[in-house]
Amino acid sequence: MTPDHRTFSSRARRQDGFTLIELLVTIVILGVLAAIVVFSVRGIGDKGRKNAVAADAATLRTAEEAYCAKHGRYASIDDLIDAKLLPGEPEYNSVAVGNGNKCGRGASSSFTLYGTSPMQGAADGIPVGAGPVDLAVDEKADRVYVVASGSGGRGNVTVIDGKTDTPIGPPIDVSGAVSDPTRIAVDPGTGRVYVGGAGGLAVIDTANADRVSHIDFAATVSAVAVSPENGDVYVAGGTGGKSTVAYIAAGTSTATPIPLPVAGLVGASGGTDFSFDTARHAVYLAKNSVGAGESDAAGIGLFAISSTTHKASLVWKFRTKTACGSTYTGNFLAAGTAVGRTVVDPHLNRVYLLARRCVAGQTTAVATTIAINPADGSSTAIDDPATGVASVPVTAVYSAASGSVYVYTSTNVAERCGGVAGRVGRITGTTATRQAAVCGPALSNVGNSAHKMAVLDSSNRVLVAQTYGTDTAGNVVAPGGVWAADGTTLLTQDPLAESRQFAVLAVNGRSAKAYAVDPSFATVTVFRTGSA
Repeated sequence: MTPDHRTFSSRARRQDGFTLIELLVTIVILGVLAAIVVFSVRGIGDKGRKNAVAADAATLRTAEEAYCAKHGRYASIDDLIDAKLLPGEPEYNSVAVGNGNKCGRGASSSFTLYGTSPMQGAADGIPVGAGPVDLAVDEKADRVYVVASGSGGRGNVTVIDGKTDTPIGPPIDVSGAVSDPTRIAVDPGTGRVYVGGAGGLAVIDTANADRVSHIDFAATVSAVAVSPENGDVYVAGGTGGKSTVAYIAAGTSTATPIPLPVAGLVGASGGTDFSFDTARHAVYLAKNSVGAGESDAAGIGLFAISSTTHKASLVWKFRTKTACGSTYTGNFLAAGTAVGRTVVDPHLNRVYLLARRCVAGQTTAVATTIAINPADGSSTAIDDPATGVASVPVTAVYSAASGSVYVYTSTNVAERCGGVAGRVGRITGTTATRQAAVCGPALSNVGNSAHKMAVLDSSNRVLVAQTYGTDTAGNVVAPGGVWAADGTTLLTQDPLAESRQFAVLAVNGRSAKAYAVDPSFATVTVFRTGSA
């Protein structure tokens, strides 16, 4: 072969293209380079956003200190804007002031900044048992327990791993211990799960292969809760003006009755709930009226149970009327309107009770939140701002982050949300500070109404399960999903998981996640703070 022929043959092979190995090596190299570029750009974006958040926070801190130097107290965002210390609403942060709202350090005087990145939800729900109605979160173990009524009264509990947001094994059958379960609570100290329904309680012992046992209770359970003070379990139920309340000492399996001093149902139509003041060793329950009038039994009020002696007392009552009158000028609550949720502000020693009140000059009772001081029996009625409109309180929650109570109210307003409108009001102490529009509660007859709203302190978010609806032409008039707002300003973002209807909500403060139960699809959707 001549030299020229060898050169031609070599050139011909090169013109045939790359070998398979050469192509694979090239693709791998390009892939690695692309990944490096993507992660480098993403890192630049993340770093840029973090810098922007930090700069935004520094501006807020400077504005707060400047305001405090002049006025002797820290300020709300609106105050800072009015004082020309901020050009407008901060983009990445918000601020909450302490209860004392004075300059300096400490829980009662300092201010706290919160990120305002919107909440985001997972695309797919986590499958749970048929007919889910309530849930409980164990922050210590990072688990979520979802109780489902099942079919034919055969209820079950799905256990969700909060780290992976996936079910742990199949649902646990509790039908051998309780039928038609509707309530659930968990003891974070022992991991024991309490499920309430007809016939008592089922107890799931998570430390012993999820063994299920039974605790007798004299009525269908409408409330069950574990005391954060000592692990005692409180349970309530009853109908027709007669209530049954009991406690289960931590680590035991017997429900001991707690006699109530006067008649009055502790649950409303949407259920009831216990609230705890561990500093004052008190457990609170709303007391509904029996009839109308001024007697202890007829009055709407507040029961308190001592967590040390387990004795109940009537600490407050408000006289009631069967119907409000247009010329009526007295101070009465509408009979039978107490909502079964009470809320405690431990810092101000206030207990908030929800009901409806007669207002002078109108026949329609309005939703009211009554701030009660158990120490001296004084009370302040904080009315919903609507007049002439039937308004009904749904539930309330307390936020330690903002030092405020949030009240969810439903109204029949035809022009909004298909006639099921609502509001969320923020109350600090005895003053209503803000109001925000929201649609009425989703699936109002499903699940515990006390859990239609939740607050995520770690990101200062207020969450509401709102209704979904369309008009006769098929146009969406109520978006559904979860209404989410900043806890300080009540500025809202677009609804999470629009067109869905969630029955109940719960949050995990440690992981900064919220969980919403969707009975229609028998799933739980997870929401978390995003980085949009």
